Amino acid sequence: MTSEQQHATTPAVPPARTAAASARTSPTPAVPAARTAPAPARAERFPELLATVIHLLREVGYDRLTIDTVAARARVSKATIYRHWPGKPELVAAALHERHVDRRIPADTGSLRGDLLEMLRVTAAICTADSDLIQALTLAMRTAPELEKLIRHQVMPAGRVLSAAVVVRAAARGEIPPEAGERDLFHDLAPAMVMSRILAHGLPADDTFLTELVDQVLIPVLRYRAD
Repeated sequence: MTSEQQHATTPAVPPARTAAASARTSPTPAVPAARTAPAPARAERFPELLATVIHLLREVGYDRLTIDTVAARARVSKATIYRHWPGKPELVAAALHERHVDRRIPADTGSLRGDLLEMLRVTAAICTADSDLIQALTLAMRTAPELEKLIRHQVMPAGRVLSAAVVVRAAARGEIPPEAGERDLFHDLAPAMVMSRILAHGLPADDTFLTELVDQVLIPVLRYRAD
């Protein structure tokens, strides 16, 4: 076979496309848009949404509360709720965190005693305003293990932020030993005794009671030094 015949029978091979040419002619694949933070208007609605959860807990209780009801009352879509909270237990825990934990650190009064009194006044105000809610949730935790887990492991530990701030300041002033802030007894006693006074005994947690609690119980616990 002659070279001319070989040339005639050999199929033509198209020239290789350069990277630049491919980039010009190939369709550009769609790039997923980056997820951004919630729009300001939506973020501003979260406190209102979580407040709605608290109102509904008072009205119908935990068992009868539904995502549908929350969405309708708060005028938000269920998709918005589920985008941030997987279900009812998580939403309720977030509402409790917003109401009872997300508060400013007590003002620095300049002394351990003054800081403790300010902290206890906040605790007493919460227990007084939400006594019915606290009792209802205590019962709900017995039958809703997911809610119980979230409250015990997320809401309650986060509540130590206020008491921890008070203890850190007192240790920095030299009013208590540095290790005092690690004493669970102190962190448990403060809210427990206020709650017992209001919920169990039905008595007011006034300044007379709070002062006695600070002077006779909390400060001695914090200033205790093992021999």
